[in-house]
Amino acid sequence: GGHGFPLKDGEKIIPFVEEITGGKTPAELKAWAEGLRKGWEEKQATKKTVTNAAPAAKKEKVQAGFARAAVRAAQEGLPVVSISADLPGSTGVAAFQKAVPGRSFDIGIAEANMVSTCTGLSKTGFIPVADTFSQFGITKGNLPIIMAALSQGPIVGAFTHAGFQDAADGASHEATTYFAAVSAIPHTLAIAVSCSDQAEALMLAAFQRLAQEREAGKDGESALFFAGREDFPAQLGERPNGYPWGKATILRPGKDVVLVASGPMVPLALEASDILAKEGKQAAVIDNPFVNRPDLQTIAPAVQAAGGKLVTIEDHQIIGGMGAMLVHALAIQGVAVKTAAIGMRGEFGRSAYSARELYEHFGMGPKDIAQAARKLSS
Repeated sequence: GGHGFPLKDGEKIIPFVEEITGGKTPAELKAWAEGLRKGWEEKQATKKTVTNAAPAAKKEKVQAGFARAAVRAAQEGLPVVSISADLPGSTGVAAFQKAVPGRSFDIGIAEANMVSTCTGLSKTGFIPVADTFSQFGITKGNLPIIMAALSQGPIVGAFTHAGFQDAADGASHEATTYFAAVSAIPHTLAIAVSCSDQAEALMLAAFQRLAQEREAGKDGESALFFAGREDFPAQLGERPNGYPWGKATILRPGKDVVLVASGPMVPLALEASDILAKEGKQAAVIDNPFVNRPDLQTIAPAVQAAGGKLVTIEDHQIIGGMGAMLVHALAIQGVAVKTAAIGMRGEFGRSAYSARELYEHFGMGPKDIAQAARKLSS
C-alpha cells in the first residue's frame, strides 16, 4: 500500500527499486518504477511553467465541516453526542470532541457496536453521530444501520475516506459500494458532500431537522454522509443560495450536455467542463449530494434543455450507484435520456499515492468525462 512506500514521491524510485532487487529488476517492476519517475518529472515541469498563477483557493479536508457542524449544533443547545470507532482523528470528528468535552465515547474497533450505541442514544433523546471510514461503516455497520431505521432510532453518520479517496490504504479500505449498501434502507438518506462548506451546512441541517421532527412528534430519519479523504477547495463553485436541504446545485450552466457528479467527483466534472468549453461545447455541471433522493426539480429541466444528454460521475460502482438511481428516477418521471456513466466497472481498487492516479487509471478522470460527453454529442 501507499503508506508502506518509503519515498514521498517518484524522484528516486528507480535507484530504490534497483537497490532492493540487486540490479535484477523484473521488467514489470521496472516499468512501474519508470512510470512513477515520469509522473514526477511531469509534475516538476508543470511547476516550472506555472508562474503568474492566481492565489490558490483555500483547501482543507471535507470532514472538517462535520466537526464544525457538530460544534455549532451543540452551541445551539442540541443534544449532539459523538460515538467513534477508533478513528476520530482521521474522520475529523476529534475537533468536536476536543471543543465540546463530555459529549463523546470511543467504542474501539467495533463499528457495529458504534452504530448500535448510537441507536440506543437516539432512542433516549440524543442526536448521535457515528464516525468511521466509509468501508467499515457500510459493511460492519450495515445491519445496525438497518435496525436504527426499523427501531425509530435515527442516527447521523460521518463516513469518510469513500471510494478511491483512500488510495494509500489500498483496495481493502476503498469503499466502492457505499451508495448501493444503504440507499434502499427505509428512512435513510445517503448524502455525498464535495467540500467542507457543504459538509458543515448539510450536517448542521441534519441535526436541526432531526430535532424539529422530534418536537413535532415524528421519528425522523437517518442521514449518512460520505466524504473523501484528500484536501479540496472549501467551497466549490458559486453558490448564491447556499446549500439548501434536499437540493442539487447547478454550478455551471450549459445546453450541450449535463454532467451530474457527487462528492469528490464534482471538481473533476468542472475540469471536464473546462476541457469541453475549449472545444466550443457548453457542459452544465450539477452537484448532486442527495444520492438516493435526487432533486429532479433541478436536474430534469437541465437534462431536457440539453436534449437528454447526461453523463453521471461518481467515485462508486456504476451498478447500484448515484447514476443508476438518477437515471431510473428520470425515467419514472418520463424524462428521456441519452446517458453515459463514469464510475467503477465491476473491479476493486488498488494502492496509489493519490485518488487522482486511480481515477485516471480506471477511466474516471476529467479527460474520460469529456470524452464520454463527446460521444453523446456525436
